[in-house]
Formats: sequence, C-alpha cells, structure tokens
Amino acid sequence: MRLNRRNALRLGALASAAPAGLIASPAGAAPAAAPDSWAVRPFGLGDVALDDSIFTDKRDRMLGYAKGYAAAQGELGGPDRMLYNFRAAAGLPNPDGVEPPGSWDNETGYLRGHYSGHFLSMLAQAWAGTGDRVYKRKLDHLVAGLAECRDAFAAAAAVATPRVEGRNGTAVRLTGSPVGNAEYLRLPAGLVDGLTSVTVATWVKLGAVDQSKLPDPWADPAPLANGVKVFDFGADANAHMYLTIRADNANPFPRFAITTGGTATEQRVTGTAPLPAGEWVHLAVTLGGGTAVLYVNGTAAGSGAVALTPADLGATVANWIGRGQFPQGITQYLHADVDEFHVYASALTAEQVAALHEGAQGDVAAYRFDDQAGPVCADASGSGRDARLIGPGDGNRHPGFVAAYPETQFVRLEEFATYGGNAGIWAPYYTTHKIMAGLLDAHRLAGSAAALELASGLGDWMHARLSKLPRERLDRMWSIYIAGEYGGMNESLANLAEARPDRPEYLETAKLFDNTALLQATVAGTDLLDGKHANQHIPQFTGYLRMHEQGAGEDYKTAAVQFWDMVVPHRMYAHGGTGVGEIFRKRGVVAGSLWQYPNDPNHAETCCVYNLLKLARNLFFHTGDPKYMEYYERALYNQILGSRRDEDSTEDPEVTYFAPVRPGRWRDFGNTGTCCGGTGMENHTKYQDSVYFASAGDDALYVNLYMPSTLDWDARGVSVEQTTEYPFEGATRLKVRTRRRAAFALKLRVPSWAEEFTVKVNGRNQNLDAAPGTYVTVQRTWRGGDTVDIAMPLRLHTEAVIDDPGIESVYCGPTLLAIKHEAVGDDLATGLIDIAVGPDLSAFEPTGEPLEFKADGYTFAPFHLGNGEPYHLYWRRR
Repeated sequence: MRLNRRNALRLGALASAAPAGLIASPAGAAPAAAPDSWAVRPFGLGDVALDDSIFTDKRDRMLGYAKGYAAAQGELGGPDRMLYNFRAAAGLPNPDGVEPPGSWDNETGYLRGHYSGHFLSMLAQAWAGTGDRVYKRKLDHLVAGLAECRDAFAAAAAVATPRVEGRNGTAVRLTGSPVGNAEYLRLPAGLVDGLTSVTVATWVKLGAVDQSKLPDPWADPAPLANGVKVFDFGADANAHMYLTIRADNANPFPRFAITTGGTATEQRVTGTAPLPAGEWVHLAVTLGGGTAVLYVNGTAAGSGAVALTPADLGATVANWIGRGQFPQGITQYLHADVDEFHVYASALTAEQVAALHEGAQGDVAAYRFDDQAGPVCADASGSGRDARLIGPGDGNRHPGFVAAYPETQFVRLEEFATYGGNAGIWAPYYTTHKIMAGLLDAHRLAGSAAALELASGLGDWMHARLSKLPRERLDRMWSIYIAGEYGGMNESLANLAEARPDRPEYLETAKLFDNTALLQATVAGTDLLDGKHANQHIPQFTGYLRMHEQGAGEDYKTAAVQFWDMVVPHRMYAHGGTGVGEIFRKRGVVAGSLWQYPNDPNHAETCCVYNLLKLARNLFFHTGDPKYMEYYERALYNQILGSRRDEDSTEDPEVTYFAPVRPGRWRDFGNTGTCCGGTGMENHTKYQDSVYFASAGDDALYVNLYMPSTLDWDARGVSVEQTTEYPFEGATRLKVRTRRRAAFALKLRVPSWAEEFTVKVNGRNQNLDAAPGTYVTVQRTWRGGDTVDIAMPLRLHTEAVIDDPGIESVYCGPTLLAIKHEAVGDDLATGLIDIAVGPDLSAFEPTGEPLEFKADGYTFAPFHLGNGEPYHLYWRRR
C-alpha cells in the first residue's frame, strides 16, 4: 500500500490506539467495506490532500478555530469547555476557569451537549485530513472525559434511592423538572377502583424554584409550578382525579379536581392561598357524599359540591405521586420532599384530618418511606400495595447513558411534551444523535476504541428505553414539532450496526425511529412536506438510506429517492439551500416564498444544505446519477463556501445560520453553540470528501469536483494530482503518477452549464461526447506522467425560478453572482431590481476583479465572498 507522510503518521498512531478489529477505514471517511448496494464508493479524508485554493483558505480558518478555541486554558481548554455540561450533569468537578460553550449549549439550555458532538466530528475530520497530532490529543481527551461522565452516571444510577430527613422520620426526595431528574412514585393499578368516598393525605416540603437554573430563554418561574401534581389517580387524561400545588397564574393556589370528560368537565375545589416552599405542609383531600374538602395544615382551605367519586373513573391504571397524566404534553414533575402518604377508603371528618398530624395510617395504602432505601417503597398498611420510585436511581437505567443533562427530556418526550417554555422540551434525541455521530467519527476517522464503546453504550441505552414503547407512541413522538426532532439518529444507529455486526439490535433500534406516516407517504410518492420543519426531516431520509444499506428493506431506499425529488429542484434556491426560515413550503414555489412570511426574512438554514449534501452524496453511491453531484457542486461552491466569514477567529466558528434569499438581506456570522454552528464546524473540515470517488470494483475513477488536490488511490497504486484555479477559471489538469501501468476508466463530470468541454490526454484531443450534465469516460491503461487537460470555458448563464420565468439568477460557471445592493422594496412587486441585460447577456462587463461584472449599473460578485453586506440573488430581467 502506498502511503503518504500524513497517512503513515496516522496509521502508526491508530495501530497503538485500538485493538484489532476496531479500526474502520483508517484512511478516513469511507466505511470499512462499501455496502453491496453501492456502485460507487468514497475515498477517505486522508486519501485526498487539498492544495492552495479558496477552499483551503476557508478550511484553514476553521482548523485555526479547532486548534485555538479556549487556548487560554491550555491545549485541552477547548475540549474541557465541551465537557463542562456533561461533567456538571454527572456530578463531576470542572477545572477552574472553564465555562460551557454558551448560547444553546449553556449551563441550562435544553439542547446542551449537541455542540460537543459536532466538535468531536470536527476534530476527527481535522486529524484525518491533516495528521496533525494536536487534533488527536484534543479528540482523545474529549472522548476520555465523556467516558468518565458515563461512568459517573452509571455509578449514581446504581446507588439505592436515597431518603432524606422527613417530617416524621424519613422522606423520599423528588427533584422535579425541568432541571431535575423527573422522579415520581408509581402506585399499583386499581388503587382506588370502586371507592365511593376517599381521603388522600400527605406531608410535602416544596423545593424552591432556582430561577438561575431554568433553561434560557424561559426564565419565569411562575408557569413552572402550574399543573404540578402531588398525586394523580385515574385511567387517563380524561378520567382521573388529582391534587396540584398551583392551579394557574390567575389561581396560584392548590386545587383538587376530578373528571370523566377531560379538563372541560372537571369538578374542582381550589384553595385561597399559595403553598409555601421550603417548609413542611400537610395536605389532605376528602371526597364523599357529594362534597370535596381541601385541607392545608389541618384547616379547610376550600370546599365545594363534587358529585363524582373514584368509582366513576373506571379502572385506575395510572396512579402516581409526583406526576400527572399528559393530555397535551405538559407534564411537570413535583419538586418536593414527600412523607407520610396515606389513602383511606372513606371521607374523613375535619377532626380526623386534624388528627392526621399525629401519623394515623391509611387503610387503602400507606407509605412512610422508613423502609430500606431503594426503588421499592413498602406499603405500611399491610395491603401489599407497594410503590416504586421511577427515575435515574430506580436501578433500571442502562449504564450506557451519557448526556449533558438528566433523562428528564427523554421521559417527557415519551409523554408528548411539546417544544418551548418551561412546560416544554427541545429535541433530546437530536442532541443524542450529535453525540453519537461525533463518537462514531472519532472511531471511524481516528480509530478510537473508547469512542466505539461509548457509542455502543448509547445504542444499548436507546434500545432498552425505546423498545418498550408501542409503535403508536413512537409515531406520535417523532411527529411532534422540534421536540420530536432526532436528527439522523437512525443514520448513526445504522452506522453503529455496521461497525458492530455482532449487535443486530442496533438496526432494529434504528427502525424504532421510523416516522411512519411521512415515511409511508413518501414511499408512495405523496408530498407532505409543506409546513414541515426542514432540518427535522432531511436527515431522517439519509438515515433511511443507510438502514437500507444494512439490510432494512427496499422501501427505505425508495423513500430517500422520492424525498430528494420532492426537494430538488422544487424547493431549491439558487445557492442550493431550501426552506423559509426553518420550514419547507409549498412545492414549486420559490419566487412566491421570498416575501411569503414578512416576519421571517430568513431562508435556507445552513444545517439543511449540510444534510442535503450528505443525502446527495449517498444517493450517488447507489446510482451514479450525475444530478446528485450537480447539486453537490452548486451547494458546496455557493451556500457552503459562502457560509464561513473570511476572517480568522478562535472565539467563534464564524459561520451562518441562514443564507437569506430575500433581496437586500445579508448573512450573519457567528453561531457558537447553535445547530448551524455545529454543522458549520464540520462543513469546512471535509471539503475533500467528494472530489473523487471510485467504482465499487476499483476499475473506474470519478472526478466529481474540480478542486486543486492530490488523491492517493491505494487500491490501484495510483495518485492523481489536480491543478486548477476553478471556479475562477474553466480548466483543470490531472497528472497520473504510478510505478506500473494501471488500466482504469477516468470518468469526468461535465457541468450542466459547460457548453464546451474538451479533453486532451498527453496533449492529444479525445473524441468524446461531452453532453452537459453527464460524465465522459476516458478508458486507457495509464502510465506514470500521463496528463489530462480539461477545458470548460466559464460562461455567464442565467436560471429562472421555477414559478416565474421572468425572475432570474446569474452564474459564471458554477459560481452564483450576487448583486451588491441594499433592499429596494418590501414585496415581490417592489423588492426586485429590474435589469436590462439582453438575450446574450452582453450587458455584463468584467470589472477586472475575479468573477465580478457590472450590468445596467449594478455590480455582480461571487456570492461566496463577503462578510455581511446586503445582496440580491434574484432580479427581474427587463
């Protein structure tokens, strides 16, 4: 095998870093073995070295960020910042002076931990592409730190549930949500079945709300307590009875309610004063004879006519202390110490309730929490109705769990919590995907056995958690806006299944992430994308394709192919992006979407094009269809290349969230801690991943992108050096180096805009049918020193939007040209610049700057240049 210096250094490190069998493709991004369904396969990141170009300019700025981030704390300061939230969640100390990354990845953010996963991927790509050991040291430190956090989580989960000092002995502590662990007590089914009167009494000490610990930007503690249940007994959200510590903002008082028809028909008794925090309070509810009374500290705090009784509820299969039913996904968990919880089969008198201070025992069930610490809380009444504490300390959590927050969000997603506010969540499995994807990159690109072990543990934890849930619940979870967003979790599980062929359950776990309704509709060719969150769904289809490659079935591939054709070109902007804000809009509406939503002037979330590029690349492996690499060039050379500010920074990745297409808008750069900040770190450290591909049988070499670079094709003992100024010139030269003759087909992509495309081999013209938008093939036995010269003269060409032939964009070769100009209007009628250019575009005159032109008094320059100035990508031809 031929080795360049970069690969030799890396392979030596891999040999000492991982045991045999755990290194998958040490050369870089290619899997250990191409799936049988692939006609084409990629090379590893380390197989392709980029030479000086605009791409290396952008890449080197990101590599500088990777190397210099948090350097004031030393070489490992950046990884330590990425570990901050994990260590805090696991109860481990952080080094002095270290802070979390910030933004969405701050100490309280619901998405914390996702950015660390992207950082792992960036470091792995930087190491694979450069062989610079500083990236490997950072990567290994971050992986080792995550392993320590995983072990700390596992150790805490293994400890018997602790008791705390109670009102009358010991109590059980429930830490609540959203910053706690969402513990609650599950009581036996049928607990109050058939009862026509009942009393429930308990001591509680409410925990104070620490406003500084609430997730940003929702820092108002008042709504947090609304609806938090002391107990909830019943069949479901329509038939239950409960006691809440705070009814609502208008009535911030305790409330008892019972209903057989949901919230609208509740029969209620509400207190008249708020419950205090931080002190023991005795709460009791009596119900019977058509009356309910709510007691606080032995004194009636409210009473009223209540005709319903537990007997009206039917089978009470859901009986809990510290949580409630979840009709609208707004379940909150009680943040309180609980002691002496008793249930009686009668409505006690006021005198009897007052005497409960002395510790009278319930005849239906009694929980004193004085038994041995553990998940089981014995029923002291002698009825055998033991309770069980559900939470991280219940002994049921798989030891593979690792995250930057407790399992609260996962628990709450299973109860259909929605996105936003203190009553909501964000996207827990999205965060998990980024962590697992980073770990798999660390294994695949850097040979980290520890990273594969961590990823396997996460897979085990997910399988244990999700395999217990019915399909109906999973489908509802994945359909929830943003809260159910899971990124490419199914893709990572398919990748894990490939890396661990001994563990078929990982592919089965990937299937648990099927978004069934959308998946089936897409397989059938039904377009349901309008109004869907774009980046919530694009990576799902890359995951389906990877699942197909692991043997999950043909429908998964069909879904990916159909989905692609629903987006490109029908929802694609000139630079390759998609979406109004973060949302897919109607098929075939591009001009109509520029001002469709006046309150959201942004378009084309950068994460979306990151994921579309992944999908295009993987679809090409199956088909070799040039349309996928046509898109790849458009999006890479325009939106992705333009998504990195042309300035150095070690504080911030300096990438875009959106690349707006509304005329007169501009790009904003920065994005530490955001989703697009994370994918942005990856975008600019893997430019070389699709310049060249090989056929599955290594008998053909595809040249997909024209980028100065050198390929080491070890399987054929060949290297290919590409010299070009593309996209600033329409020519490139390939030089073949080999010690022995090598017969293979050279497949050259003919860009769709290239009306002329000529090829010379060793100075001789080749008679080729070079149709735009295809590949041409040069078949020969190659010798060292052979040269291939390609001429594809750059030309100006326009492209009309799909829904209005009078509105156009202009390109020079592959490069989208933007008008340098501020906004001129605020709707489709007034906001487009009219330009007289003529049918032959002769009005465009070069200014002398690279790819810069003037037409009708307006300056057009490459979209990928610029640091935040307003621009127009669309204009009206006059």
